[in-house]
Amino acid sequence: MSSRDKQVEGIRNKMNELQKKLEGENATFFDDLRGYLITSSLFYDELDVTEQSYNVCVDLIEAQENGQTAQEYFGKDSRKLADSMIKNFRHAGYREIMELILLPIGIYWAISFISDFAKRGALKINILEYILIALLSLGMVVIVFEAVHKSIYLSENNPFRKSKIVQFIIGTIFFTCITGAFVTISVFTPPIWIAKLVYPGDVILMLTVTAIFLGWIIIGRKRELYSITPFIVLMAAVGMLQRIPVMLAVVGSNNIKFLAVGAAISGFLINIVWGRIEMKRIAHD
Repeated sequence: MSSRDKQVEGIRNKMNELQKKLEGENATFFDDLRGYLITSSLFYDELDVTEQSYNVCVDLIEAQENGQTAQEYFGKDSRKLADSMIKNFRHAGYREIMELILLPIGIYWAISFISDFAKRGALKINILEYILIALLSLGMVVIVFEAVHKSIYLSENNPFRKSKIVQFIIGTIFFTCITGAFVTISVFTPPIWIAKLVYPGDVILMLTVTAIFLGWIIIGRKRELYSITPFIVLMAAVGMLQRIPVMLAVVGSNNIKFLAVGAAISGFLINIVWGRIEMKRIAHD
């Protein structure tokens, strides 16, 4: 974790503690404002956004201690306040922008690569498929950020904001469509550009990719990605079992397909359960 990331994390932790002191309408006001600012754009400077949010929280705590509400202190139109703040945010540097762009692409590429590796036979990488996956992953991130951003200041009577059931249904439909799009790309992308790698090169590459990906998650303390590590490890293990002759002889070639299905299901379920636990932890911070 870079010194800048540590600085952002430190301010965020202090803000989380301060936010717990807010009560009633003040708490709702700041929660909406903070969410709106964070999702305003992928390309604003994270440190600047975090600092400005923290300053608002400090001012709101002071106003609350003086008996004022958020609307009395900041005005009734909280969205107008948020929009005025957004106009003054610094844009992220080129390095940060590239990291933001490459992050979702790298995650989905790693998952796709590990899934390809777990298949029987020589490792085949469909380059066109990976290009389409990159475009879809970027589009998905932009849509999610924009949807969350727009939904924060919906009217209280809006079904999406009012009903948890409506939110769940729409979210389920959206992620089902995204999953379907990834599956469609994986199944129907024509084999125009194929890169092929045979043993032991495929195993060496797999070990390298897995080590880099897991190292980046663990050393960088990317808690939001911890839940995906079991899937990565299990699928990589299946791929290695079927490619290393000694291990394949021990396990048996007929058992590999059952191990692959079991590893995929187990990794997916662990990812869901762990991910939900992590989301609850973040929500209560």
